[in-house]
Amino acid sequence: MSQTAHRPGQLAVLAALLITAAPLLFFLPGWVAWLFTVMLAGRAWGVWRGSTLPPRWLVLLAVVVPVVLLWLTLRTLVGREGGVALLLLLVGFKAFETQNLRDWRVLLTLGFFLAAMPLLFDQSPLAASWLVLTLLALTWAMALLAGTPPAGSGRTAVVSLLLALPLMLVLFVAMPRLPGPLWSMPDSRHTASTGLADSMEPGSISQLIPRHDPVFSVVFNEPAPPRRALYWRVMTFDDFDGQRWSNLHAIQQERVSLSGGQVWHYSLTTRPEEGRLPALDYPLPGSADTALAQGGTLRQLIKNDDLRRYRLASASGASVYARLSAQEQAFYRRLPAGNPQARQLAESLWQRSPDDRAWVQAALEHFRLEGFRYTLTPPRLAENSIDQFLFLTRQGFCEHYAGALTFLARAAGLPARVVVGYQGGEYNPVGRFWQIRSSDAHAWSEIWLPSRQQWLRVDATAAIAPNRVEQSIEQSVAGAAETLPLTHGAVPGWWLAARQNWQTAAFVWQQWVVGYDAQRQQSVYQRLGLGQHVEAGSVLRALLLGGLLAALPMWLWWRRRPVASSPLPLGWMLLRRKLQARQIRVLPSDGPLEVRRKARALPEADYQRVKPLILRYADLRYGPAPTDAAVRHWLAEVKRLRL
Repeated sequence: MSQTAHRPGQLAVLAALLITAAPLLFFLPGWVAWLFTVMLAGRAWGVWRGSTLPPRWLVLLAVVVPVVLLWLTLRTLVGREGGVALLLLLVGFKAFETQNLRDWRVLLTLGFFLAAMPLLFDQSPLAASWLVLTLLALTWAMALLAGTPPAGSGRTAVVSLLLALPLMLVLFVAMPRLPGPLWSMPDSRHTASTGLADSMEPGSISQLIPRHDPVFSVVFNEPAPPRRALYWRVMTFDDFDGQRWSNLHAIQQERVSLSGGQVWHYSLTTRPEEGRLPALDYPLPGSADTALAQGGTLRQLIKNDDLRRYRLASASGASVYARLSAQEQAFYRRLPAGNPQARQLAESLWQRSPDDRAWVQAALEHFRLEGFRYTLTPPRLAENSIDQFLFLTRQGFCEHYAGALTFLARAAGLPARVVVGYQGGEYNPVGRFWQIRSSDAHAWSEIWLPSRQQWLRVDATAAIAPNRVEQSIEQSVAGAAETLPLTHGAVPGWWLAARQNWQTAAFVWQQWVVGYDAQRQQSVYQRLGLGQHVEAGSVLRALLLGGLLAALPMWLWWRRRPVASSPLPLGWMLLRRKLQARQIRVLPSDGPLEVRRKARALPEADYQRVKPLILRYADLRYGPAPTDAAVRHWLAEVKRLRL
């Protein structure tokens, strides 16, 4: 056992490290987190038993195997997963070479650095709450390691964090922001956040409906459009292989012009998927870090999958005019062989229609009048899936109707494509924002009318189930409503209210903490009158003013604090003052042995009275936890000392 740090402090450091690393269990390979847990548990057992440490050469050899295994698992030792996993392993092995007080302090310092690692994976309010718990545990361990009695260590940790909180807030607000998000590292896994795939076939979107994961949130600068107009465009599919719709990216640029509609300005907070951004149909260019791509979709200029806020504008309800070349028209009419009945239906509708717009209306009338049904559980389709859907099953979800209508339009000679994204959303009246979820995933058709040179949005689903675009999916489709896991019943009102309040808290957190970027910081500086721009002068003014405000509670605490928080520090302070009164220069950093050495300058009689008090303090301070009676008895002897 270490001679310079007592057992409670050591065990507290190991426990705090376990609390710190707990969230990483969800983001790193399982064996890494469990190995870290086993290492700290083994070191705690050694501390409890007073066992000697293994030789350093053995610890170094033991490091090699996990590091090699980590490389074989992740194929990297850098980046987010690789770097954090390597740090976790090294902290675990560091615990096996802690011998003195300095080593334990170094290990504790690594714990404060490790506390920031979970934020690289998750920046939610829940992650922030766990960070507060982590800092409290680490500060508690620091207090115990410094010799604070266990009975008062928790209060010391809480007071220390509360006194540091104002300074933390000042530094967060005042220090210049980085161009990108605060917690930003490349994600080597490239996992999709919304679930929208790069292709569409029957069943691909309906699988998202049972999920209620938040995808993005929106705040409109003015009253929002009606719910039926909330079509959020993400991707377009221009190729059909007989079963699946996908995008060949053959047409990179489109020359479009907009007419009419209403321009809406809004802020959209999302985690982009492969650089794709949802945008209200039809998006307008203008944002500095986004660009319009093929099919009128919005893309990031630099791919970054961190949660960010985008200020966008869209012309909802605008007519989209585009001059397609003969080659482009032929591309949007391409169809594979098969589905002869659907081709015949398209031709029949064309012959009965005076123009292309009338053909669209006739196709929608066909869906409305021929017994089609909207359901999340349609029968499976095999070869000639369009024919089977149109003439046999007549049951499906949005991808069935969008795919079938687009096929019919192409078979009739009209250029057409499928658009996928989201429709609608849930308005949160507490936070006054719209929350769009995975369950709002939707697909519709866009048909190009040669007579008008115009892309027309046509939602066949709305013809079958108009409630789908007027209400939420839970209200319009049986079986899609959210249920509680324990009751398997309808969600009660109190649960919905609690969810809205939690959503509001998460939204505010993302907007003002995670999304506190350079632009928002400049707005805060202007509101506080610190300057029009975040520059050296304004930052210095903010730090000076904020530093004075942050020092106020510390000054009040300093004035009201007792002379010492416990008898042991009080007695040690009194003993040093008595030595200083005899011209013995004792520094605050001097330990008991150094103070005893300096006390030899006293006359022999005085030294013999001081020496046992210093040695007794060393035993009380660094030995096994003393009793209160022993500490009070020692303090009384210090007070009676006369030099």
